[in-house]
Amino acid sequence: MNLRSAGTLVFAVAAPLAIATCSSNSPQHPNVAETAAPAERSADAPAEAAAFAGVLPSVTGCATGARCLRVTQQGKPSAQGTFMAQCRGRFADFIVPRATLPSGYAGPWFMPAQLENAATGVPTTTRPWTAASVDPRQEAKRLAYALTLRNYAFASAPVRALTPTLTNDADYFDNAGRAIVPALRGQAWYPAPRMFYGNTSAPGTREAAYGMTRERRVPAGELAGNLNGFANYAVAYYDARGGRVFQQLWNTSVAGVDTPRRDRMQFTQGSFVYKLLFSAAKPSDFLSGQDPLTGSLEVDVMPNSSGAAAGTALPVRLLQIDIAVKDARAGVTGWYFLTYVYDKSLPGTSPWRKMAPLGLTWGNDPDGTTVTHSWINPAAPAYARAHVTFKHPEPRLNGPVDNPDSACMSCHTTAQSPSVADMLPEGSCNTLRAKWYRNLPGSEAFGQFDPALPACETAPPSIDITAADYSLQMASTVSRALTGARTFNPCTWDEANPPPLSALAELRPNARVFEATR
Repeated sequence: MNLRSAGTLVFAVAAPLAIATCSSNSPQHPNVAETAAPAERSADAPAEAAAFAGVLPSVTGCATGARCLRVTQQGKPSAQGTFMAQCRGRFADFIVPRATLPSGYAGPWFMPAQLENAATGVPTTTRPWTAASVDPRQEAKRLAYALTLRNYAFASAPVRALTPTLTNDADYFDNAGRAIVPALRGQAWYPAPRMFYGNTSAPGTREAAYGMTRERRVPAGELAGNLNGFANYAVAYYDARGGRVFQQLWNTSVAGVDTPRRDRMQFTQGSFVYKLLFSAAKPSDFLSGQDPLTGSLEVDVMPNSSGAAAGTALPVRLLQIDIAVKDARAGVTGWYFLTYVYDKSLPGTSPWRKMAPLGLTWGNDPDGTTVTHSWINPAAPAYARAHVTFKHPEPRLNGPVDNPDSACMSCHTTAQSPSVADMLPEGSCNTLRAKWYRNLPGSEAFGQFDPALPACETAPPSIDITAADYSLQMASTVSRALTGARTFNPCTWDEANPPPLSALAELRPNARVFEATR
């Protein structure tokens, strides 16, 4: 299904009905309460920022009704800035190099639900996947569990906005999964905030059309016998319960500055996130007739690239969906991770109904002998099942875009701040590979592991490491705020009273900091 000829698509959320992953453990944030913490300030666009909008370096080129500011790569308003920030509330939708958007670009624009509103609006309705009839601890019920979670994601407005011509529930839901009640369908969904600081040539910074970040590149020969390597892009959404955790994490009380509260990096039980992964793979990247993405959903992204490709739209097709849900039935880790892949052989015309469950996982099988913490769907398409065992005979779950040298849970186990361990046991750390296959609770930090030295460096740094509860996006944004170049919030910037240097969060660990991109 190709959306490129469908005109301007506003991929937006503005209201719940419209819109719509140590040396000491950090204290757990309340894990069951449904009461909302107060917002830092008004849920409206900050009045103090609006008062100074006339003196800030405004530019044109973003969505109608949004404040469009010229900024530096670190988000500081500047008349000489070569980047552009789109502001509608207290957090920027994106900060991108101005050259990535051609003159006269008319959208679509990434306009998600505003995070400051996530303090409220969390449905208290029982989540459908908690029913005994879809208990994932029983192998016979795992497919129904996977389809129930998929139904929940497909009830969201961000998914529906991608295919506005598909209006029937049958275009999205599978009857083998449980139904989604209206109270859950109407909730707002939120992306992780601040996914736009860092090297725009590396994974992890949002583009302006759909808020996608560049993911791992699949090399030639790894997937379905691909003849050429190809890039991949993704965007993730947390439900209202998960979004509220991010709202409480970031302190925006000082104009122009966001400061993470590292004692709030634990998700509420039942928090849910899905991630849509699109591939830039072309039919010609595969042998004739072997393209696994024939008929998949296609959109155009505006990559944060430089040089000749700057400002050029890139068509990408839906390849993979990842889901993570905090579910106590998972045991020690506290999470189930699931992957879905495009299966062109399935009947019908809806690309969503062709996203077949590949499997689910809830642990890392630390003994390394028999894999009992992953379930692979035997009916998943062959190209995806082959990728699961591409490098290792044991079927630990990983998706087509993932590095086959690892697995979903083992990568996310490394989520912590600061990020002082890589997601993979590479170089000298390969001798400690078992450390990446521990079953850790989400409140226990992974620890320091640096392969740069002849022997893997494991000495604890002189600072506390805080676990990020299996969320690499949370780990990445918090780590960047604390350890990278000083970053600013242009949406709350007060030109008359710029933030003092003392207000900027800064942590200089006695250790190398790694990027965490998933």
